Amino acid sequence: MEFKLILKKLNNNLTQEEEQIFNDWISESQTHLTYFEKVQESYLNKSPNLVDIQKSWKSVNSKVNSSKGVIRYWKYAAAAVVVALLSLPFLISEQKSTTQPTINVVDNVIEIGSDKATLTLEDGTKVPLEKGKAFNTQTLSSNGKELVYKTKSEAAKAIKYNTLTIPRGGQFYLVLSDGTKVWLNSDSELRYPVTFATDMPRKVELLYGEAYFEVTPSTQNNGAHFLVATQSQEVDVLGTEFNIRAFKEDSFIETTLVNGKVAIKNEGNTNNLSPGYQSRLEKESHEISIVKADVDNIISWKDGLFSFKNMALKDIMTVLSRWYDVDVDIMNDEAAKVTFNGVFNRNQDLENILSIIQNTNEAKLTTKGKTIMVE
Repeated sequence: MEFKLILKKLNNNLTQEEEQIFNDWISESQTHLTYFEKVQESYLNKSPNLVDIQKSWKSVNSKVNSSKGVIRYWKYAAAAVVVALLSLPFLISEQKSTTQPTINVVDNVIEIGSDKATLTLEDGTKVPLEKGKAFNTQTLSSNGKELVYKTKSEAAKAIKYNTLTIPRGGQFYLVLSDGTKVWLNSDSELRYPVTFATDMPRKVELLYGEAYFEVTPSTQNNGAHFLVATQSQEVDVLGTEFNIRAFKEDSFIETTLVNGKVAIKNEGNTNNLSPGYQSRLEKESHEISIVKADVDNIISWKDGLFSFKNMALKDIMTVLSRWYDVDVDIMNDEAAKVTFNGVFNRNQDLENILSIIQNTNEAKLTTKGKTIMVE
């Protein structure tokens, strides 16, 4: 079983087929049940400690799936899982201190990211979408956490476009009129038709930011392909799941294929992606490369997690700045280059994360208002 099904279970968004796969897995052994319960406890309690659950998963899954190792491994499984989940797994090459320094917080006004967005209607009207506020029209409905467009069987007489803008410190879930599901990360913007025409490709535009697409197949849409335009590239989709990253400050556009088939088009060139691979298009040179991808690490944001794998502190702070809507001032270039590994829940105070990072003694972190200083 893939680890992402555990994350989907925790977020209550398994499909019926995935639910059966999960139930079969959980009933296979006591080790599986113990592992899941520990992950669930840490996840739901929003432990401030980082949880390197994917690393623990590989250990548990590989050893349990070995028929020769099941019996002898069980004696140590429960203890190993507890250690893996409850110890401090946010690591660098050397752990220089076991003490817990105090973060210097001055006038702290930093809030955890949440579901919020601004919807721009076809007539230019801007509608704020946020928790506790419902918004409904003849073509759409929102409960403040998601936006769902109604399916129409008749062809649209004239294509009308809406735009969904996700601010820093926000995220949102969108269902288009063809049933395609889109998860939008912080600091992102998507433009799309209210209703797709039946005789044209289903085309949307990721103006900037990051989005995860779960596209309904062309066979359910009169053979119409799904196209995602992103600055200087276009992704041609037949029906699949993939992630596109194209933040304004990035010098590249990354497209990661989870399953299915997509073609990356740029300046007359076409590159096909296979599941588990990623294309990287350089914005300036327009050169494109395709490499094997760590898919779970890349799409962890969609499941409410931060996953840092050999990531420099400078890049970590960029990710955190989007979710917590803060500014970062790098005052120590050497500290900014130090790489870290860790996975943890996004729904916790920023101060917890900064304290864990500072515990390495590789950098001094101070927050003043909505600015983090790396010293």
